[in-house]
Amino acid sequence: MHATRREFLLGMIAGGSAIGAEWLGGGRVEAFETLALDAGRRQAAHRGRRVIYNNDGDDIWTKGADTVEKFLAVRHAPLLETHVDSIYYSTTQSFNLFTHETQVAEVFRSKEGSFAGNNLAKFLEQKTDGLRMSSEFARKHGLESIWTLRMNDIHDAWTPQFRPKWKRDDPARVMSTLEKSKQFKDRRRLWSLVDFEHPDVEPRLLELIEEVLVNYPVDGVELDFMRAPFYFRTSYEGQPATAAQVAILTRLVRNIRKLVLRESERQGKPFLLAVRVPATPKSCRKIGIDIKDWLQEKLIDVMSLGGGYITFDLPIKEMVSLAKKHDVPVYPCLSQSGLMQRPPRGKSTKQPVEAWFGSAARLWQDGADGIYAFNLFPGPGDDADRIYAQKVLGAIGSQETLASESLMYAISDAGSWMPAHFWAKDVAEYSQALPISLKANTFERRYLHVPEDFSGAGFNVTAELRVDFTGLTEDSTPEVLFGSANFGPTGGGKKVADVRRYVCRVPLQAIRPGPNRVMVKTDATGAKLVGAELWIRR
Repeated sequence: MHATRREFLLGMIAGGSAIGAEWLGGGRVEAFETLALDAGRRQAAHRGRRVIYNNDGDDIWTKGADTVEKFLAVRHAPLLETHVDSIYYSTTQSFNLFTHETQVAEVFRSKEGSFAGNNLAKFLEQKTDGLRMSSEFARKHGLESIWTLRMNDIHDAWTPQFRPKWKRDDPARVMSTLEKSKQFKDRRRLWSLVDFEHPDVEPRLLELIEEVLVNYPVDGVELDFMRAPFYFRTSYEGQPATAAQVAILTRLVRNIRKLVLRESERQGKPFLLAVRVPATPKSCRKIGIDIKDWLQEKLIDVMSLGGGYITFDLPIKEMVSLAKKHDVPVYPCLSQSGLMQRPPRGKSTKQPVEAWFGSAARLWQDGADGIYAFNLFPGPGDDADRIYAQKVLGAIGSQETLASESLMYAISDAGSWMPAHFWAKDVAEYSQALPISLKANTFERRYLHVPEDFSGAGFNVTAELRVDFTGLTEDSTPEVLFGSANFGPTGGGKKVADVRRYVCRVPLQAIRPGPNRVMVKTDATGAKLVGAELWIRR
């Protein structure tokens, strides 16, 4: 019979001459166990995580992935021999609807429409599911396994199959109705958001978390407050959360912390409590999160930042400094959603892997403990999808690896879609992102951040600036400046998608670590600067 962790700790006490027999009293045994668990929790919190890989759980309905081996081949096996050290697996399809076995909430078994390949029912008959297969895979390969609970997922706002009975049973639990939401073109389209002031919310979340910690071989739970970042009617309507609402979220996390600690003591295992929150204390406070209090009270062990929407300019330094003060590691998020070429620069195609490399290099320089990868999937898809994901995940977890790679730095491109993204714009800062409208014959400036020092670079390293405009013709001659390099009037350009691109070779001595000024001017009326990329080749 295998000893439990508790029995192991008691055995240490009983056999340890340095501790002495007096420690066998119940109170002192419990105190020693608590100290051991606290030390183990800190060690677990600070384990090496080059990359945290977030899997949103929809691999459970991959067509044909109806055996354990086939399921793992979609998104788990490709992670081996990359920098992924931790798998965060989500089973949330909307609040109270999940793809893991639960007696507390509802299980998503639908095979309607696009979910015809849903394999969950078959796996449940075999006494397994996506979370169990994921956590067992992680344990086998020495990886961390965290269950991700998306705190207010609202995919059911536009996907009827995701609409749980729990929401339908009491309409007061949600913010609005589908019919009412149709009159809006902002966050209020997310009508199915749960109102966290409703008394049923906290008990349900506590029940769900306890059930997973009891029944699954996970190392902890993540509270994902970025999906979706609205918890009260005030924020749903565009106003900051009130002090009373902030207190509600703090009480919730405090009670979840107590639950996690209690279950840690019962099982003799140092479960972790992780969170994903907006990237600045100000953005956190707007939606009801007092991150300073959470850290001060030691409510969380690991923190991830942002939704990955502002990829090259994510402002993490304030949160990194705050978290370090309280001994909490920080993992800023990069998302495929924020690393797409959107109109007018492309037709929702993936940016090259060099874009991931450049944005990750900036985050490492700003104090990240690792990178949190979101919406990056090696499958289902073709070989190109798998190779792309593996290249990204095999490089972004190491500053040393990135320092030898060709990569791209850029000014974040919000495009025409991101500011209108219903759950992105309220928790990210777009004021310095592109596009910017240009006044005729007037210089406009933005800053492109470079984390590297190229003062000692060899001749094998070259730099190239690409600037993209709308509203220019083949005859246009914009003026382009980068740092101390003045490229003068640049004629011609090349039509790429729906933009005109101008390419300039940049001398390395013109690039400095930190913010580099980019200035453009054109005599055209109605033009916009929509893209600025600095490509480093080596």
